[in-house]
Amino acid sequence: MLGLLMNRWVLGGLAGLVALSFSYWKGYTHGKEVIQEDWDAAKVVQEREMLAAASKAIEKERQLQAKADKIQREKHNAVKAADSKYAALVDSLRERPEARSNNPMPDSPTDIVGCTGTGLARPDAEFLAGYAADAARLQAEYNACREAYEVISNAR
Repeated sequence: MLGLLMNRWVLGGLAGLVALSFSYWKGYTHGKEVIQEDWDAAKVVQEREMLAAASKAIEKERQLQAKADKIQREKHNAVKAADSKYAALVDSLRERPEARSNNPMPDSPTDIVGCTGTGLARPDAEFLAGYAADAARLQAEYNACREAYEVISNAR
């Protein structure tokens, strides 16, 4: 009888260990699944946020590029205007004398070459026209650079 009682205790203990092991395994796998589901849900949310941020950045880049293209067109037009104005000025200087008069005392005030803007010799007038054209080109470059800087600093 004692042997039978001992066998029941051993069998009961074994059954208890099996039940405990099964419940541990079941809880472990269930917890693993819950954690995996939470992870997957968080990852989906993160990917959606990342796609929204990427599309927003792409749209902002498009807007900035359109503004930059407009600035470059305006600069190009200003440089073309300065070049055409310079060409017209140089063309209008064709009738001017090539050099200053060697006579220190001209016969009349209209014979003085080089004293006023209207009396400049052709090389001097061409130089000044070229200098003005260079200044206009630099001004266009500066304006484009400043405008681009303002666009970028306002975009932040």
